[in-house]
Amino acid sequence: MVRLLPIVLAVLCAGLTTSAATLREEFDQLLPYLNMEQVRAIYNHYIQTDAQVAEIYSYLQTEDVDRAWVVLISQPELRTITDWTEVRGVSIRDYLNGIAAMLGLTPLAATRTVGQSARSWSAMMEEIRAVSDIDGAYQLAQQFIATPGSEFAELHHMVGELHDVFHEVAEHPDVLRVSSQLRAFGVDVDRILEVIYMFFGWHDH
Repeated sequence: MVRLLPIVLAVLCAGLTTSAATLREEFDQLLPYLNMEQVRAIYNHYIQTDAQVAEIYSYLQTEDVDRAWVVLISQPELRTITDWTEVRGVSIRDYLNGIAAMLGLTPLAATRTVGQSARSWSAMMEEIRAVSDIDGAYQLAQQFIATPGSEFAELHHMVGELHDVFHEVAEHPDVLRVSSQLRAFGVDVDRILEVIYMFFGWHDH
């Protein structure tokens, strides 16, 4: 699952460019690999039936997490990238809102009825991995990055230039508070950060 996150982040701003393809068309090539509708369905199911996931979901709806989310989305550099993609037919704002909804940062239509036994966050991640072709998405993303004139490659480079901004966000007190709590829940935050840094060629974190 941790490999999914940087790909999703890249997909928020990405696509393969050939002489004819648009960013929108390129973006659409990656989406089927991620199978996000089924990922959302699995996530919603665990929220409703698993005690541990429901507890994490409840935490993700707190003001602490909202403050950390605002730290991320209020970065001017992110707005620049958002504007760049939107004129090319890809709305990062819509996808960020989708992620926010899935994480409980905006209302999610689900009635929580927690079951007796907790299958855990890790079990949910296993199910998500089973329905997502992460390796296929990653390989396609690498092809995009290696393609001369690719808008995906251009966007990958733009995001790569945000190393210092991302590092500052990760070290912000509001963000550190949330990451510490997620670690306490058993979420492998350090591995997620490691994969993000690797994908964008950042060598320190």
